[in-house]
Amino acid sequence: MGQPLVLIHGMWCNTRHLARLDDLFSARTYDCHRPSLPHHEPVDGQAEAVAAVSISEYVQHIKSYIAAQNFSQPPVLVGHSMGGLVAQLVAAQIPTAALVLLTPASPAGVNAVVPRVIRWSLPLLSRPGFWRRAHKLTPERARRYAVNGLHTTHQEKLISSLVYESGRVLSEIAFWWADGAHATRVDAAAIQCPVYVVSAGQDWLTPTSVVKNVAARYANSTYRHWPERNHWVIDDLDTEDMVHEIDGWLRPVLQRLNRKPMTLPKVTRAQ
Repeated sequence: MGQPLVLIHGMWCNTRHLARLDDLFSARTYDCHRPSLPHHEPVDGQAEAVAAVSISEYVQHIKSYIAAQNFSQPPVLVGHSMGGLVAQLVAAQIPTAALVLLTPASPAGVNAVVPRVIRWSLPLLSRPGFWRRAHKLTPERARRYAVNGLHTTHQEKLISSLVYESGRVLSEIAFWWADGAHATRVDAAAIQCPVYVVSAGQDWLTPTSVVKNVAARYANSTYRHWPERNHWVIDDLDTEDMVHEIDGWLRPVLQRLNRKPMTLPKVTRAQ
């Protein structure tokens, strides 16, 4: 069995949206797992169920999922968007071989509400009591800000598959400074594993300036910027090239991690 990879999806998504990443990493002999975060399946009552859930519940869910797999070695965590923030929070609490953050949401201490983000988020953040309500981008805003740059047919398929997200999670990310529970605070010093961070130049949800600040939090980080790509790096024309690059970075990391200390032979003194 290959190195375990746990793929963590982002806001408005579920495990189905990570199928392309799963296929590409599995073809490179990784043992891929993609749990769906709580209340993210498209079922009746999904909006009501997810509305006031905290990101802390997502973190606990991933920790419990990993514990239940009983992996023989620490997993690699691969997180997209909000899943990238969940991955950071998890990696600060349990042994992790490496962390791959794809256009990740930012932890407490990094300002996520920059001008580019305000353009799409203001209608959501200005709704009375939004932190207690489920939310989802309208199809028009999803086309413009979430899946921009993709082929029209692909856009429409993705938009129709999106689910509702927790207003509380949106609040915890956007207004971390007002959250007394500090749900998105990551102890960066506790993350000792190598970190690979991807940003996209046409990303409106987690803009380059925000993602750069995320990468800068980690001493052992590698930063890769794709100027022409959008937020949906998990399934676009460059996804296979991206996975190829990540694989090239990851294999030496894992080889160093799994390398056993060399035992020197005993030297017997001549009598």
